[in-house]
Amino acid sequence: MDTARVFGELETKTLVALQVSRADAEVCAEKLLEIDRCLKKVDGFRGVDVIRRDDGVQVDFYILTRFRDPAALRAGETLSEMTSILTEVEAFALTNVSRQKAVGATIWFAPIGTVSIKPILPPLWKRWVTSLLAVYPALVVLVYGLKPLTKSLPETLGLFLVAAVLTGLTTAFIAPYLTRALYPWLTRR
Repeated sequence: MDTARVFGELETKTLVALQVSRADAEVCAEKLLEIDRCLKKVDGFRGVDVIRRDDGVQVDFYILTRFRDPAALRAGETLSEMTSILTEVEAFALTNVSRQKAVGATIWFAPIGTVSIKPILPPLWKRWVTSLLAVYPALVVLVYGLKPLTKSLPETLGLFLVAAVLTGLTTAFIAPYLTRALYPWLTRR
């Protein structure tokens, strides 16, 4: 990861960058608003800035927190309420969450667009189980639910119709929901 440049006094800052889907952006933004309220309890907390960038496909959030010194930062990081908020926020992340810390009055971070972030994939067997849970129940419902429509069609056309509806539902709704719901299990090593 690129390092941060440091100038001047000992004010401590952290930069957290995460990418979320457009569907999760509003809920994630609401959670990020809780960070300022939570950290105001910490002696030495100086403020938080949340920058939101929507590129049409995903939404990037950059969260910059400022503390008087490293000790104040550690106090903020150890708040159980803060840990809870960050766990909920990070569950929305599409890729690994990028974190940088620096001490100094002014800080310059390398643009996150230049940092290559490779997502950490769950083990193959967990992805297989998740896919099976996404596809099989929906397939059974669609085959029986669309039977009145597909019974008069040629078999290959009926299968194509079921596959088209199943693919749309799985891609748009079922797989993203399961990925969020099973996130703790998928990422546990």
